[in-house]
Formats: sequence, C-alpha cells, structure tokens
Amino acid sequence: MAEAVQETLESRGHRGGVLVDALVRVDKSGDAAEITAAFATITETPALVVALDEYWRYERALDDIALSLRTGKAGLLTTAIAASHRNGRIRELAVTRILANPRPEILPFLLLRMTDWASPVRDVARMGVVRLLHDDPSTYLRPAAETMLHLRRRRRGGFGVQQLYAAAYDAPVAVLEQLMCSMNSAVRRFALEVRTRRGDLRLDELVRLAVTNSDKGVRARAGEAAARDAVWTGRVDVLRKLAACRHGEVRISALTGLARLGHWEEIAGLLDDRSTLIRALARDAARRTGADAVGWYRSAVSGANPSLGAIAGLAESGREEDGQLLYPLLRHPAARVRAQAVGALRILDAVPVDSVRPMVEDPSGRVVRAALKALKTRA
Repeated sequence: MAEAVQETLESRGHRGGVLVDALVRVDKSGDAAEITAAFATITETPALVVALDEYWRYERALDDIALSLRTGKAGLLTTAIAASHRNGRIRELAVTRILANPRPEILPFLLLRMTDWASPVRDVARMGVVRLLHDDPSTYLRPAAETMLHLRRRRRGGFGVQQLYAAAYDAPVAVLEQLMCSMNSAVRRFALEVRTRRGDLRLDELVRLAVTNSDKGVRARAGEAAARDAVWTGRVDVLRKLAACRHGEVRISALTGLARLGHWEEIAGLLDDRSTLIRALARDAARRTGADAVGWYRSAVSGANPSLGAIAGLAESGREEDGQLLYPLLRHPAARVRAQAVGALRILDAVPVDSVRPMVEDPSGRVVRAALKALKTRA
C-alpha cells in the first residue's frame, strides 16, 4: 500500500490507478486489519488526502467503483474512493453511504466533500459531519481537526472550521487534552486556543507550557495567556519567571505584562537583549524612567567586549555619526562581533568602504555575507 501511494505521488497522479487497484484488492479481502491499515496510510497526512482526491477525480478506474457503489457491493475503502468521483451524483451517493455507517477513519473523505463545488454534495456532507461532531466529539473531533485545519485555506473551508470550533468548545476536557498531544502542530495550537478561551488551564499549567513546550506556537499562546492572567491577579513573580525564559516569544509577553504593572526599571535593564522587540520595549521603558538609551549604547559598544544586542541597539536608535564608534569592532577577534558591527554600520548608513572591502576575504562566512551586503548599499 505504501509503495502504491509513493508511486501515485511520484507520477503526480498519472499512476493513480495503481493505488486504486491496491485499495480495491484490500477492500475485497474483507480483512478488517488491512482495511484499517490502508486508511491509516492515506489519512495520516491531510495533504495526502487532498492530493489523492485531485488525482482520483478523473481516474477512469473509478467508473467500476461507481458501478459497485450503485449496486451496493462497494466496501468501506471503495466507497471512500468513490467520494472523489468526477460525477456529483456518485459523490453524493458515496457521502450518503458513508454517513449511513460512519467511522472515524473515513471522516477525512467526508470533510473534503464539505468543500465540494456541487452544493447537493456539500450540503449532505456538512449536515452529516456537524451531527457527528456534536453527538460524539470523543470519537470524531481529533480526525476532524487534523484534516479540517488543513482545509481552512481551501475555498468553502471556513464552514468546517467554524463547526470544529463550535464542537471543541463543548467537548470534554479529556478530548482536548488528546488534541494537545497530536503530532500535528496546527491541532496542538487549535486545542490550546480553545482551552485558553474556555479557561480550562490553571496558571501554573500555562507557565509550564510556555517554558517547556517544543512548539513555538504553543509557547507563544500559552505565554500570552499566562502573562494576561498574571497581570489580572498581580502575580509579578510569574511574570518574572516567564521573563527569564530563553524563548523570546514568551519573554515579550511577560515583559509587556510587567510594563502594564509599571515595572519600567526592570525592563529598561534589557537594552542589549538579543530580541529586537525586547530591545524596543526596553528603550521605551528607559524613556519613561528618564534614562538615556542611546548614550548607554554608545558607552556599551566602546567597551572591550560589547554584546551583540548593544551593537544592534545602537544601529536601531543611533545616528550616522555613531558609526565611528563601531569602526574598531571591525577588527574584533570574535567573528560574530565583526559581522554584527558591519550589519550595524549598514543600518546606520555609515559603512567605511575601505575598511569593509577586505572583510570579503574574512575566514568567517558570516562576516563575508555581512560585508557583501553592506558593500552593496554603497555601490
């Protein structure tokens, strides 16, 4: 089965009949385990389901499947394939048969028909899927989420996403917890969005997700929700913990929360942070406290080992004449400092061509790329 799928994809659908034949053989075998495995192979990737639907649309091999569907001899797999037939009446019949004996593994084929260009097919699929989602979310919400979130960019895909959210808001917590463990990042983020809006997660759970989760999107949403809760409850300790996190998308939410509570001095101490957004927030905090951010940057870059954030900060807030403060850094022993200095000079429009031109032969590729980019602006 996997080989047939691969051959279909590599031929860009021209060998789609190979996969159809393989699925028909499995369906005729009546082996429940093989049929389940075949569905799993196809539906594990939503993009594959969409691709096969397009490949099969004009596949002549589906005419025989359509005949078996009309005569009531089609099995579960062949009925799913028939849902991609070019004839709208065949697709509608396939959808009706699927809904007569719904199974979670066949749901992705129904979801595709919710975006069908023929309204009779689309309407039958939509009514059926809505009923399944609301009557049995424990069974159908996960497979629906994985495919429907992929189809949200598709024309007429908005209806399905709306129904997905509606079902999720009423689903048991255990179902959403399963979604948060999905291998699909879009599903994890969807589940977290629903849970934060429902208020299911405690503050400590949000903090844990923000600090430890491997998904940047999950971290960002959890950090934002945790910071918001911490501001409402005055939990400065939580905001400081999030601000100490190594992930920039979490730190910016925490620091924004500290700003809302008026802790400008803490934020102003981050003028040379590695994050562009946090440096900007720190400069605003410095302004509010009466500190001279640009003066601080000028002093910082004049030291023996200026941080990359200080160099970038000077470029973001300084003037062209500040470029001379960066000239000595073009000969700094650390390649990352040399590269950062060249980049800062380019932003300040203060590139010393005679000094930067030899840097195109620097042993560091990072420095060479920065030098070439800077010289282009002076050409």
